[in-house]
Amino acid sequence: MKISQLFLVNIEGNSSYAPVETFDDGKSLVPGGCLLFSYNIASEPEKIFSFTKSIADFYSENSNVPPYIAIDQEGGDVNRLRGVTSVLWSQKKVADRFTSENAEKLYSSQAVQMRKLGISMNLAPVVEVENPSNSDFLGTRTFGSLEKTLSYGEAEIKGFEGNSVASVLKHFPGNSNVDPHSGLPEIRVNSAEFDSYIEPFRTLLPKSSAVLMSHAIVTFDTETDELKNERVPACLSKFWISDVVRKKLSFDGLILSDDIFMGALSKNGYPPEKAVVQAIESGVNVIMLSEKKFGSVAKILIDESKKNSGLLEKINDSVRRVIEFKIKMGLLSLDESSDGTFSVSVPNIAEFDSESFANAKKEGMKLYE
Repeated sequence: MKISQLFLVNIEGNSSYAPVETFDDGKSLVPGGCLLFSYNIASEPEKIFSFTKSIADFYSENSNVPPYIAIDQEGGDVNRLRGVTSVLWSQKKVADRFTSENAEKLYSSQAVQMRKLGISMNLAPVVEVENPSNSDFLGTRTFGSLEKTLSYGEAEIKGFEGNSVASVLKHFPGNSNVDPHSGLPEIRVNSAEFDSYIEPFRTLLPKSSAVLMSHAIVTFDTETDELKNERVPACLSKFWISDVVRKKLSFDGLILSDDIFMGALSKNGYPPEKAVVQAIESGVNVIMLSEKKFGSVAKILIDESKKNSGLLEKINDSVRRVIEFKIKMGLLSLDESSDGTFSVSVPNIAEFDSESFANAKKEGMKLYE
């Protein structure tokens, strides 16, 4: 079902994949992307690869478009692969202790290890500049100043993208010190400083595969024809998604929502069934869900699209972008035949190479010496 391509959803288990939803006809309902949390990560790399391969095998055996597999691997406190891949310090510590050249090598090593585990998307880096209004919430997850964010953000993006792991810049356009898991962040921006406020994203988005929208409500001291005070969370805002990310910043990659089950939305008038429609209408391509079931919200999109041609157009555009992303990442192959026509195939997955993984891990550890 093409609507499933619009969802990045957490899954169960850490050894063998099994879907948790089915259609009325008994066919499995599986998301376009699988999001791994710490409890999905086995203690040994061989077991992790066995799990990610079981996901790919299930999709293939049931004639589903293969998924991308995503994880939060920022480093420091947000480190899902702790103890499996080589050490990965927090972004703040990397910016303080590494040159940008060595940081790129560090992230390249991490990407090589992740791809060998079957992971194709990293929900990182955080490219928000540290300031008094977000430092308590972000802590060591930021590189720090604008100068460091631009330098080390580019190093991280190059490290991952150059080794076939998609980077996802976050969280656009920013956060406050309110934790979006429980509250609704609000940010006030001086309109005269708007361009400098979004500078990290303006500079780094062209180098990245995707961007993740925050739940923050961002308003300006002065509203103009260009700057709109919609007073809705950024991940549901046409202004921030379509007007700023797509048009002003000319970004052509994937736009992800943050988790639409977070308290920032659900406790403030945006339950998932409302948020999912508003997000897609505003220009989001991929809906992230920490919950393991997405069938009910997918059905809402299907039902609404039957009476809303504009929404259907947005859905079709998002599906196209996701498929193009999967081709770019080597998860699908676009093959040209002798008569000039094209067909899509799924590349074979090689077996886990423990020696090459160990060597990549060793290279990553050397950088700390």
